Amino acid sequence: MRGVVLAGTAVTRPDSVGTLYRLEHGGTWTTVDGIPADAGVQAITPHPSEPDTLYVAARKGVFRSRDAGLTWTRLNVPGEGRQHWCVAVHPQQHHVLFVGGGPPGFFRSDDGGETWQAANCSHPERFKITFGSSRAMKMAFHPTNPDIMYAAVEINGLLVSTDGGRNWRAANEAVARLSQVPDLQNIEVTDDPTEAMFDAHTVCTTRARPGTVYYGCRMGIFTSDDLGANLRDLRVRRFAPYRYNRDVRVSADDPNTLYACFSTKSRGDSGAMYRSGDLGDSWARVDGAVTAVSTIMGFGVHVSDGRGVASVTRHGQVFHTLDGCQSWHETHLPSNAGDAFCAAIL
Repeated sequence: MRGVVLAGTAVTRPDSVGTLYRLEHGGTWTTVDGIPADAGVQAITPHPSEPDTLYVAARKGVFRSRDAGLTWTRLNVPGEGRQHWCVAVHPQQHHVLFVGGGPPGFFRSDDGGETWQAANCSHPERFKITFGSSRAMKMAFHPTNPDIMYAAVEINGLLVSTDGGRNWRAANEAVARLSQVPDLQNIEVTDDPTEAMFDAHTVCTTRARPGTVYYGCRMGIFTSDDLGANLRDLRVRRFAPYRYNRDVRVSADDPNTLYACFSTKSRGDSGAMYRSGDLGDSWARVDGAVTAVSTIMGFGVHVSDGRGVASVTRHGQVFHTLDGCQSWHETHLPSNAGDAFCAAIL
């Protein structure tokens, strides 16, 4: 593990910077070459088997680095005017890539990002959203059958593909049912309280329970064992004082161990990182030595070393650990950085 931390920001106020920042352990934050200051970086995806290769999804493009994030080149993903919010690498065929974004849609590359094909995705907007259109926030593969893929769509629920990402369909039967439960209702970006369960931010899978997908949204974390037909509430409020979830990830060392970030709301004044050693049945805070003063918008776990975790708050606090959460290092992005959305550790 190099101890290099990356954080992505978006232009969210006048004169702010929406790019990728890079930090060598013990150094200071610098911007990288090749990603514009107004790109709006939403996701960072390290390559699973090439330590120097990374991908970035941004509102204004998709980028690749071959030198551990120092320099970047833009990939020719089609779709003029589309925003890109996530990148996924096939778990077995590492030259196969997927990009998702908004309006909800996906592109697949079978040659490492040189050429791309659009997927079929019929997923009309369910709500009238104040910020425009919904968007695919994250993708996940079935651990033993990667032809099955899942995607979280912000304010539009769960998508599923069963043919390797070529065709996608909504899988919101259970989401719709739970959206009628009063305790799972909330209004933030529409005038409909059922929006809360559809405000999906992440999906996650683990080989310890291959048929299960973890669905993270504004109202907590839920699991489905049947492609979204039913959902089980993990009831994270039993362990954390809040349940707003932006991401769930699996430890590189142990498929039974999950990490998650919880906050009060999308623009809140607190947040914390939690870990579960039993596939989400119980959770314990792991970053008690630090204090987030805004929503934790994203985090990354090292692709091969379970000791490495890095998280970022909306207002630019970055926390990272190199020793499995025994100790944490707090840094701050430059004052002109826009809202931060994602982090990764190399």
